[in-house]
Amino acid sequence: MIRFLMLFAFTTGFLQPLLAKKKDLFVELNDGRQLSYAIYGDSMGTPMFYFHGGQESRLSASFMHETAAQLGIKIIAPDRPGIGKSSPHPNRSLVDWADDVSQLADALHVQQFSVFGLSGGAPHVLACAQQIPDRLLRVGIVAGAAPYDYKGTKKGMWFPVKLVHWFASWEKDKQLRKFIQKDYETLRDKPEKRVRQLQKYLPKPDRNLLKAQPEQAWSFIEGSLESYRQGLDGVVQEWKLYVSDWGIELAEIEKPIELWYGDKDKMSPPYRGYYYQAKLPDAQLHLLANEGHFSLIRNHLENILQKMKA
Repeated sequence: MIRFLMLFAFTTGFLQPLLAKKKDLFVELNDGRQLSYAIYGDSMGTPMFYFHGGQESRLSASFMHETAAQLGIKIIAPDRPGIGKSSPHPNRSLVDWADDVSQLADALHVQQFSVFGLSGGAPHVLACAQQIPDRLLRVGIVAGAAPYDYKGTKKGMWFPVKLVHWFASWEKDKQLRKFIQKDYETLRDKPEKRVRQLQKYLPKPDRNLLKAQPEQAWSFIEGSLESYRQGLDGVVQEWKLYVSDWGIELAEIEKPIELWYGDKDKMSPPYRGYYYQAKLPDAQLHLLANEGHFSLIRNHLENILQKMKA
């Protein structure tokens, strides 16, 4: 009888609000800043924090909604400071993110949770693993950025991505701002041009994904454009952080960490996965054949979420 009532409620739409996307949620932090976040999947499900990539935002997790809902997972996707609708945090460090996450979890009455992140979300995942390990159930990095100062950090990387890393490492940020300004203007004024660029220059697995699911390109553009809602400063700040001392001691992180990298990725090449596997005390590397930067997390999302679900 109970099973029948649950099925009736779902099919008649009674439970649909529990599975609704909530894209404009906010919490006020102790210092008065506003932290913006979105919820995807099952709003009553197992809580899991997702940290977006660089030049992305809380909206970039929207593609996870249906899969997370099916698995009974609640994806909490915050905007980082100065990104999307989150207040700027001048002079912040990467490790400061762990405190923001803790405050958001407290506001949501979540004591323990899993965290995972894509690309530029990786150092933010590691900051949590170092600063608040007792609150974490599972930890994962997908096609993650790596510290700027290890030998071979740019090996196998697509030249435009190398270029923005170089610009970010310069003391003055004029050239970095010009590069990012051009990216923003293309996203804003010529999104169809950006789609063509993605379809032309990305590795074959990513191109195949966009060909089969063109909506993924437009979802990516929406999430990226939102990162510029407050202008360039938040994005510039993040790039400067990526190529600075992270303040994270990998050898001291005892929390087990799952790593996923694609062998065809030219943005976060698989060599970064090998680096983390060697430097982290407890890391499991999943090197996936014929996967790129965007295709990996989309093609293997169900497996990744299941691994992250406590």
